[in-house]
Amino acid sequence: MSTGFDATQEVPVRALLLETGPGEHVLAFVAHHITADGASMAPLARDLVTAYLARVDGDAPGWSPLPVQYADFALWQRSVMGEESDGGSVAAEQLAYWQKQLDGVTPDVELPLDRPRPLVPSLRGGITSFGVDAEVHRLLDESARARGVTLFMVLHAAVAVLVSRLTGAGDVVIGTPVAGRGERALDDLVGMFVNTLALRTRIDPAMTFAELLDHARETDLSAFANADIPFERVVEAVLPDRATAQNPLFDVALSFQNNERAVVDLPGLTVQALDEGALAAKFDLQIGVDPQRDADGGYGELWSVFNYAADLFDESTVQSFGRRFERILAAVAADPQIRVGEIDILDAAERERMAAPAPQAAHTASSGTALPQTLRASVEEDPDGPALVWGEEEITYQELDARSSRLARVLIARGHGPGTGVVVRLDRGVEAAVATWAVLKAGAALVAADAVDTATAAGLAVGAGIVAGSAPDLPAVDWLIPDDPELVAEIGAQSSRPVTYADRVQPLRGSDMAYVAADGVRVSYDDLAAVVARVHADTELTYESRTFRHGKADSLATVVEIVAAGAAGASVVLIAEVSTEALADEWVTHLWTDRAGLGALDPEVLEDLSALVLDEGGRPDGEWSEIEYVLDLSALPD
Repeated sequence: MSTGFDATQEVPVRALLLETGPGEHVLAFVAHHITADGASMAPLARDLVTAYLARVDGDAPGWSPLPVQYADFALWQRSVMGEESDGGSVAAEQLAYWQKQLDGVTPDVELPLDRPRPLVPSLRGGITSFGVDAEVHRLLDESARARGVTLFMVLHAAVAVLVSRLTGAGDVVIGTPVAGRGERALDDLVGMFVNTLALRTRIDPAMTFAELLDHARETDLSAFANADIPFERVVEAVLPDRATAQNPLFDVALSFQNNERAVVDLPGLTVQALDEGALAAKFDLQIGVDPQRDADGGYGELWSVFNYAADLFDESTVQSFGRRFERILAAVAADPQIRVGEIDILDAAERERMAAPAPQAAHTASSGTALPQTLRASVEEDPDGPALVWGEEEITYQELDARSSRLARVLIARGHGPGTGVVVRLDRGVEAAVATWAVLKAGAALVAADAVDTATAAGLAVGAGIVAGSAPDLPAVDWLIPDDPELVAEIGAQSSRPVTYADRVQPLRGSDMAYVAADGVRVSYDDLAAVVARVHADTELTYESRTFRHGKADSLATVVEIVAAGAAGASVVLIAEVSTEALADEWVTHLWTDRAGLGALDPEVLEDLSALVLDEGGRPDGEWSEIEYVLDLSALPD
């Protein structure tokens, strides 16, 4: 089953009959998804029975002619859907619906992982299953009918609550397959009709589950009414930069078992279906629910199967997800008016552990260990605020945060973090700012290209570098080139969610190095946090400020400016040609420079300038004496 098909060389179906013991056989039949979907299994089984019975009697199979073939469906669908370029076509209308429905969606609502996401997923799957009590099944079904919804809608709302409670997200997208067989003539066809929908649900902890269920109903009905446009086209239109990612819009999927079951009834044989298990993980987590009924039609268990990516989760973690899902279903079955935020998803042992005194942390928290998180403040307070500006162009804080988080995850996946150094050799610009944020998020140290020997002598393992153009000849350094297509694809496949202590290769300490300069200056995370705090205190750097650095590319100011501006929500100005007039046109308020840089600028023209940061010793004099002096960066201890 795990062997792939080459559809250019063979029909993408395969069968193997195994003799497993006296009078026992297993028939393994595999069909590629390009030829068959889940609903195809019942007619396929009927065709198999017809063929088997005919062959036993020495006859050819007497299959009844079908009213339509799959090719007829494909032609009909193309005719009905029309062209996207035709504004009045079904295809254009459905695509417009999805673009509006998924506008502004955050595709990286990531469950708590046991391991960092690998660069290349193995697709290895794991599976765990459990049964939700039949009484809960009955109550949920009755509650659904009372509110005019389906059991699927109840389960969709419950899964959205689960994901929201596990991630803290208020905007959740759940994927689900739809059969795509809207005509009775298609029931007996074997083919690929299924499509995927992205069900977006906004959740407020204060809302009741009944209110959430009403929202889920509207979401699901409108999604089902626009279910003909291929999911791949929706992704290309909504998130073109992530169209090649494994799960571009969602990581959690919900499937509801309502297909006709494949039944094989043969004379002289007892036939039993076997579960093929979790051969592959198509999503981080796929939740399948099969509502059971007893022989008399009474309510049985809600049989739930959690298929998970073994790259990311341990089975015990997914089992804990399942227990939380059970508690959510039991709570909303008992009281549909319960508020979403009040649903208790913990068991007694978990509550006891939470109530116990917290163990002493292995590393004492300090301003330095919290420094990477301070960059998030500006993102949360004003995500659309300009982080980097040049003329009329800008990069928002949300974009800078997302790009740097993805690059940080690439560094972490390669083993870089606290105790290691990353050489950064980039000209002032967007990539330099992204790299600075990414290295600090990973907890590593930024190392000037000429300071590798100094860093190594200080016990810092320098194993990665970020460079534009040709890479310096430095042994054992893995160079990352921002415009390399392979790296671009690798970064694009990463999550843009915030990088936290749980993602790093090891805990960050305040004494860990954050920067090593070419002149031998070494700065810890605590030192860097102290400098940034001093800049904020002495210059009143705010979200309205605009900073510019002019001077040596490998000075400490290159890091302090970006971090200080990021922590305050200020804008970092990027210009190619440095001149007094250019700085005046960009309304620079905070200038970072050395003494050589001062000689090339006219302070009288810089009307908006309110603060000056020198990265050489001494106070400014002459025409600059009226400008507020801030800090001598070179005075930091070696």
